[in-house]
Amino acid sequence: MKRAFSKKQKQAVEIVEGAVGDADHITPYCEGGETMVENCQILTPHANKKKGKFNFVPRAWQDRFLDSWERRQLPDFMLIAIPGSGKTMAALEASRRWIKSASNRRLIVVVPSDNLRTQWQAEALNFGMELQTKELGTNFKDGFQGGVTTYHKVASSPELFRKICSVAPTMVIFDEIHHCGEDSSFGRGVQSAFELAKERLSMSGTPWKTDGQPLPFARYDGDGYALGDVRYDYPDALNDDVIRYLVFHHATGEITNDVTGETKALTQTVTDEEAGERLRHLLDPSGDYVRQQVRDSHDKLMECRKINPDAAALAVCIDQDHARKVAKIVMEETRCNPSIIVSDSSIETDSVDGFRRSNKEWLISVRKVSEGTDIKRLQVLCYLTTYTTELFFRQVIGRVSRVRDKGDIEGYVYLPADPRLIRCAQNITNAQIQAIKDQAEKDTREMEQGERSLEFESYSTAHKGDEMVIIGGEEIPADEARKLQLICETTGMPMHKVREVLVLAGSITAPDPVATKEVGKEERMTILRRKCANAAFRLSKVMEVEPQEVHSRFKPQKKMTEPELQEKLRTITARINQKRP
Repeated sequence: MKRAFSKKQKQAVEIVEGAVGDADHITPYCEGGETMVENCQILTPHANKKKGKFNFVPRAWQDRFLDSWERRQLPDFMLIAIPGSGKTMAALEASRRWIKSASNRRLIVVVPSDNLRTQWQAEALNFGMELQTKELGTNFKDGFQGGVTTYHKVASSPELFRKICSVAPTMVIFDEIHHCGEDSSFGRGVQSAFELAKERLSMSGTPWKTDGQPLPFARYDGDGYALGDVRYDYPDALNDDVIRYLVFHHATGEITNDVTGETKALTQTVTDEEAGERLRHLLDPSGDYVRQQVRDSHDKLMECRKINPDAAALAVCIDQDHARKVAKIVMEETRCNPSIIVSDSSIETDSVDGFRRSNKEWLISVRKVSEGTDIKRLQVLCYLTTYTTELFFRQVIGRVSRVRDKGDIEGYVYLPADPRLIRCAQNITNAQIQAIKDQAEKDTREMEQGERSLEFESYSTAHKGDEMVIIGGEEIPADEARKLQLICETTGMPMHKVREVLVLAGSITAPDPVATKEVGKEERMTILRRKCANAAFRLSKVMEVEPQEVHSRFKPQKKMTEPELQEKLRTITARINQKRP
């Protein structure tokens, strides 16, 4: 019987058969070989799935978390990190290491909504872990390392998950653990279900108790705030370029009571009951306010799409009926056909994935869906809901705060000038201002250290007719110094350190001078351009002007030489320090 092979399988066979005498370079998956045709991995898709799609390289804060996690002494661990900072990736890497370290270990992930179940399942595959999302039992299907479920499911059948934890060592990840503080039944169910779990990792960017209910397995300080084993706050994330700077637009104006005829400014202080009623009246789709907010948000979106063509806007609405009316307004005012996602059904989850991959301009959502929506191309938020708690506010603005590789460093939020919302926005703004100050001080220190380093590594050229260089108090030939300089440009190490390493290794041979110098210079230029762009943005916020106005005082960065870029960075940083309060 003649066997039929696919095109890719034939390609793999041809490569292997053609590598006469070179077949010993093929490293199988079981020995750490790469996922590539040359290694015949195309013939083993199941092994590829187990291996994962990429090698996770942790950010600095994620590395700190993983180190703390591996050194933990207690079964309970709390990670507090702002929305959009990469909590999911860090948690999956921690669980991957935990499962790999011993046999017969399991992972359970608990999430607030159904659409997050599929997100976690997809992300886990990238780490080589298969998690069930349906029909969870004490015995998982062959090849599965665990499952993903919801807080609602746990609360309805805690005995099932208690049995799962009793059968084999189980690690549990609680995503957005603050939901257990919003619903007491969730908290009781989680406490009972996972009391026997081997390890428990709780995560939240907003670990607050809106109803006074304590979070399960959490520790608290004297003021009632949850204690985090690792924290990663707004200033940290901004300085690491993990999240965008957020620009808040408050729509001011007056509103008239239909019954009394009394007119009050939106910013006027009123009781909580009056403020709630005023906000509901303001967000009525039949009025002018919603239309104006949609127009303003869309204008900003069009500006964003000039730089990022797939940038999108998110409108967060009160309920499903309100969302559909807002969607109609979006169609009338923008001539765009928005996506409407108003529930956690499997159909709606598919719609979220579809919008994530599309180029559509607008997404219309409600409270629950918007909180779990992870779409990095969202850059403009139109806040049209009556929820005013800081917990919800921070969760929602997290949808437009995630930085992408394309360098979109600003997100925009359009919200009513409600005093409660303004306070929430001001807290975020204060954190951003603090981040600007911290970064300016850091840049100043780095430049001062760099200048001192250059002074120590400078050299004289006259010594008895031969060109000599003084490095670390020792004279060496200039040609040797030039080779060292090329290595320094590539590695970023001080010259005397490079020489010490090469002397110990018994070699002073440098890489190809032309290639090394070109790569080293380009890397330096790229870093300098990025630092200049970020510094200019920070200065624009301090001066309350557009970033373009700061850049207009200098030549375009792509045409600037390295010394010119260094001088630009030095000048901008000095201006920031001058403008600081």
